[in-house]
Amino acid sequence: MTLRRQLTPAALAVVLFGAGACTGGEDGTKGDPPPATADGSACEALLGDAGMAWLKDRTGGTPRPEAGDDLKKARSLFYRQVENWDTGDSGARTFLRADLCRATGTGGGKQFEVRYGPSYFPFDAPFEEASDVSPAQTVTEVNPDVKLVHGKDADGATRYRVYVRCKIAGTPAQQESEVPIEGLMTDTLTGDTDARVHLTHLLHSAKVVADGFDCENKPVVPGQPPASLG
Repeated sequence: MTLRRQLTPAALAVVLFGAGACTGGEDGTKGDPPPATADGSACEALLGDAGMAWLKDRTGGTPRPEAGDDLKKARSLFYRQVENWDTGDSGARTFLRADLCRATGTGGGKQFEVRYGPSYFPFDAPFEEASDVSPAQTVTEVNPDVKLVHGKDADGATRYRVYVRCKIAGTPAQQESEVPIEGLMTDTLTGDTDARVHLTHLLHSAKVVADGFDCENKPVVPGQPPASLG
């Protein structure tokens, strides 16, 4: 039974609307990832120079990007959850995501955010098919270990997702496919509607995260989405 079929419609709605940010947790699991940047900014590490320049340019340089969590905490949180995952698990599971980059506009009404954590859905979930709680999404297969998904959710917001197979030592063989890494980008702040731009910056962040998580299968995360991006 796949995780998609295990989730109730109510739980699916929570999942697809991007709930479940991380708050706190133990630090350092099986070694620490490299420092985010010289000044410890998770936003700068995730987006890189090009991504930060894009964010500042699209917002007039006024928002101050910040993070509630950092890469070390994101790694620790991911490890703890997948190490506790079991192939016999049933019922809806609420995984937590680390809130790694956030920028809020004047007045707080609009926001840019990037979160990472274990995926609620298996890597091969049929995202391109509409469900009771979500319209069909556009799916782009990057390579056997990386997939991009984007589109409007049932609440009308456009969201961008990246899924990366990441095998953690000591977990069941199915873990990398059943509980891959999920990166979620929500942007109501920049006004940029170009999916390729968003997914390019999301891929950059996925490489940073996958490299920091020490995945046994060594997934290759490219710097650009494929030409076939829908």
